[in-house]
Amino acid sequence: MKKARSKKKSLIVRLGMFAFAAFVATSLISLQLEISSKRAELEQVQSQIDEQQTAIKETERLLSLGSDQGYLSKIARDKLGLGFSDEHVYRDAAGS
Repeated sequence: MKKARSKKKSLIVRLGMFAFAAFVATSLISLQLEISSKRAELEQVQSQIDEQQTAIKETERLLSLGSDQGYLSKIARDKLGLGFSDEHVYRDAAGS
């Protein structure tokens, strides 16, 4: 009788340990999948940060050019068709 009870307890302990091992294995696998997903998300966010930093640098460059008199006169001449009061602008009527 004692052997039957100890075998039952031993079987229960073994089943419990197996269940715990299966739980740990399943948890590790799901955590690895989550880590992989988060790494991909991190790479995507990092590329967005790089794009934003590039845009910020370009904006800062344009702002620094805004105080340059030569750049302002070029924009006024090319985009707005303006010029200085003592300047004579001759345009080619052929359009070339």
